[in-house]
Amino acid sequence: MQKQFISLGYRVDGRTFSVENAAGERLKIRPKTCQLLLVLMEYHQQTLSKERLLSLVWPNVVVDEQVVFQSIKEIRQLFHPHEVIKTLPTQGYQWVAPVRTKSNISIKTKLAAVLASGLLLSGVIYFAMGDSPRAPAGSSQAQAQLQGSVVILPTQNLIAGNDHDWVRLGFMDQLIQRLPSEESFGVLQTDYVLEVINRAGLSLSSAPSHSVNVGEQMLEVGMFSEREIKQIFTVSGAQLIVTSRLMGTPHDYQLSYKLYWPRKTMQGVVFGTEPHVLLDELSARLKRLVGSEVVLNSQDYHTDFYDEMMGRALELKLQGEYEPAISLLKALTVQAPENMTAHRVLIELLLSQSQYGQAQSLLEKSLPIAKSLNNHHELIRLRYLHALHAAINKDFPLAVSRVEEVIELAKHHRDWLYLAYSTDLKGHIAMQNAHFDIAQALYHEARSYHQILRCPVGEATSWLNLAKLAKQRNATTLYTESLDNARRIAQARALGNIIKEINEFKNK
Repeated sequence: MQKQFISLGYRVDGRTFSVENAAGERLKIRPKTCQLLLVLMEYHQQTLSKERLLSLVWPNVVVDEQVVFQSIKEIRQLFHPHEVIKTLPTQGYQWVAPVRTKSNISIKTKLAAVLASGLLLSGVIYFAMGDSPRAPAGSSQAQAQLQGSVVILPTQNLIAGNDHDWVRLGFMDQLIQRLPSEESFGVLQTDYVLEVINRAGLSLSSAPSHSVNVGEQMLEVGMFSEREIKQIFTVSGAQLIVTSRLMGTPHDYQLSYKLYWPRKTMQGVVFGTEPHVLLDELSARLKRLVGSEVVLNSQDYHTDFYDEMMGRALELKLQGEYEPAISLLKALTVQAPENMTAHRVLIELLLSQSQYGQAQSLLEKSLPIAKSLNNHHELIRLRYLHALHAAINKDFPLAVSRVEEVIELAKHHRDWLYLAYSTDLKGHIAMQNAHFDIAQALYHEARSYHQILRCPVGEATSWLNLAKLAKQRNATTLYTESLDNARRIAQARALGNIIKEINEFKNK
C-alpha cells in the first residue's frame, strides 16, 4: 500500500507509515496502528470486521483481537476531537470522515529525487575507485585509532509493506555483529543502544519520524536530527554514531548512511539486490574506518531482532511497562525458542520483578541452547544473569565461581560492557563479605573497562560504588572524592537518573 490519503487536513503516507497534521507536524503513531489507519482509509465508507482487519494488518501472525481495539483507540485519540471511526456492533468498524488520495511523489519531487540519486551515485563511484571510503581531510589516522564506543542506531525503513518490518532493529543488530569490539573501542550492543536512546530522552517508536521531502531524504540520510545526535553523544560517550536508511524496492535496494564523529560527519550509499549484500558492504566500509581487521562469517549471525514483537517488548521495557513486556516475551520464546535475546531480556525482567523461581527455570533452559548455538554474545549475558541469581540468593561462592567464568568469556570476546558489569558484581560480593580492599580494587577495575567505552553511566556508577564503599569504611576523603567524581560526570552528561541516585544516597 503506497497511497497517500488526506482527511480533515491530516496527511497519511502509506510509503513511510507516517501521519502529519494540517500544520505539517509529524505525529507519533505506532507502525501497526498506522497500517490499520491506512486500511480503514483505503476502504472508507465500508464496514470492516475485526477478523478482516486482523488478516490485512497482521497476516500470518497469531495475535489477540485486543490489538485491534488498542489501535482503534489510538487512531481516535490522534484525530480527536473529530469523529472519524464508527463502531457498528457485531459488524466492525467504518471510516466515516471524508477521504481523498494523492500521489506520493509529484513531478517536481521526482526530479529532485533523480538529481539527489545522481549526486549520491557520484559518491559511490568515488568510493569504488578509491582504496577506502572518503573521510574528512586529515581524519583518517584519527579514525584508524578510534577509542571509545561506537553507537549504531536503528535503521529507518522507507520500503512499503510489512515484509520489511524487521529492518528497524534487524539491520542495526546485524551491523553491530559485523563490527566486533577491539582493544581500543567497543561496539554497543542493540538493547544497550535502545537504553541510550531512552536515556537521551528520545522515543524508539518515534525515532524515524522526521518529516522531510523525498529529495531531502536522499541527501540528508540521518534519520535523527542534529540535536538528537548531539544528545546521544552527550549521554553515551560515543566517539562514532552510525545512522542508516533503507530505500528502493525488493531486489533494488539502497542503503544510505551517515557517520557522525564529535566534530565531523560523512555520508554515502550502498546499492544491492539483497539485504545481506548491503550489510556486508557497509560493515566493510565501517571496518576500514575504525581499523578493524576481524572478518566474520555472515552465516553465523543470529537474527534475534528480526521480529517486530521483539522491538515492541523492548519499547515496553524501556517505558517501564514490565508485565505487558513479560507477556510478549513469553509468547516470543515459545514461537522462537532459539531467540536467545528474548530469553535473556525476559530473565532480566523476571529478576527485576523478584520472580526468581521463573528466572532460574528459564536460565536452566536457555543456557544449553545458547551454548549449542555457539551464541557467545548472549551466552555471556545469560551466564552473568546466572551469577547474579546466585548472588541474590546469597550463595556467594557459587556466584563468584559463575562470574569468573563470565569474565573469562567476556575477555576472550572483548565484551567490555559485560566485563565491567561482571567485575562490578564481584566487587559487590566482596563488599558483602567485608573484603573492602578487594572490593575497592574491583570497582576501579570495572571503571577501567567502562573507560574503554568512554561510558559516562558506567564511570559515574563506578565512582558511586566507591563512595558507598568508602562510607561503609568511614573513609571520609575517599567518600568525598568519589561522590564528587560521580556527580561531576553525571551533571556534565545530563544523567538524570544517576544524579537522583547520588542525591538519594547522600541524603540517607
